[in-house]
Amino acid sequence: MKILIYRWNSYNQNDIESAFKDAGCVCDIFNEKISNYENDPSFCEKLYTILKNGKYDFCFSINFFPLISGACHDTDTLYVSWNCDAPLLAMYHRNVFFDTNIIFEFDYNNLIEFKNMGVTNIYYLPLAANVKRYDQLLTKNNPFTEPPLPKSTDTLHEYTETDSAAYPVQNFSKPAQPLTGYDISFVGSLYEKNSYDKIQSDLPDYLTGYLDGAIFAQTQVSGGNILENLLTPEICSMIEEITDYKKSDDSFVTTKKLFSTTVLGFKAASVTRINNLNKLSKNFIHKVHLFTDSDISTLPLITAHPRVDYLTEMPFIFNKSKININMTIPNISSGLSLRVWDIIGCHGLLMTDFRPELLNFFKPDEDIVIYEDSNELIDKTSFYLKHDELRNKVTDNAYKKVSVLHTTEIRISEIIKTVKHTR
Repeated sequence: MKILIYRWNSYNQNDIESAFKDAGCVCDIFNEKISNYENDPSFCEKLYTILKNGKYDFCFSINFFPLISGACHDTDTLYVSWNCDAPLLAMYHRNVFFDTNIIFEFDYNNLIEFKNMGVTNIYYLPLAANVKRYDQLLTKNNPFTEPPLPKSTDTLHEYTETDSAAYPVQNFSKPAQPLTGYDISFVGSLYEKNSYDKIQSDLPDYLTGYLDGAIFAQTQVSGGNILENLLTPEICSMIEEITDYKKSDDSFVTTKKLFSTTVLGFKAASVTRINNLNKLSKNFIHKVHLFTDSDISTLPLITAHPRVDYLTEMPFIFNKSKININMTIPNISSGLSLRVWDIIGCHGLLMTDFRPELLNFFKPDEDIVIYEDSNELIDKTSFYLKHDELRNKVTDNAYKKVSVLHTTEIRISEIIKTVKHTR
């Protein structure tokens, strides 16, 4: 099959492209930057010309892009997308209903939401791990080295995507020392530069109090997202009056969906991550390692390291840590983030908060470790640090499952099979 792949800075971009090529597909790359996700005539014109002249079996992108969907519809080209962020706000666009779309969704709750809207040709497809690449990398001499610890006042990078983009690239330039291993690790952002903190001072006291309460309530919930349901019509009206809320005529995303996701969701994730890491670092002195470019001034006892490269360094962190912590952003209501698959695929122990779809693939305490709250996180961390044999057994069980059933190659073969059946 001949396909056109839209390339952007998604962390699993290389793995997916490689899987398509390994499946025998001829892949052309389109990497034009989108200047405006709602309206970019130059981007659309270039893509239209390529599609018209290329005679592709389909065009593919990680995440659904309305502009690409429109160009494919205009050229009668199949547009295949695999959503790795949830909820993907770009999906709330009239182009999502085009019959030239084939959409794969990793979060089952989101899948059902769009099916109920009448979206056709949308399928469930969880994320995966490129186990083959991890195995090849981890059997080599360990090239990962770590520089001196960063200062807590270092400048920061704000994340605007969900957990699938939680591993930014770091180019080390300082003298380094060999990696030896870690007891407890977390790789990712603290989301401390979130939109809620930026607008909070402009909100009236009543609204601030209400939203603070909603955020606190979300941090007490394991395995679900209640933020959207807490935004009543009255609260949404107040938000619309105060904030500069704009959307295109083609978008049908609601204030409730937009605000609960882009504002409250990241703030709730920030509170949860900082609270959990503080509690862990107080109970396990010098044993909790954070790999991030976030401000660590709120984590006085954490052992901080610079952010790591997703492709070449992150696998060694997951593989060399006794326990890898996963804290899922509330925006992901039921699905499994990329970090879940990466940790297991790198032969690391996963200790994660709950999401319903975990039970579709893994058995708690046999394949993975699930904690319901911060107290249980502490208790289970203490237990598994003391029981090496059991910890290694759980790690092995999950790795074997993912290696056989949940690789990137398997997922791409499912995409190709579905496309062939649709055609």
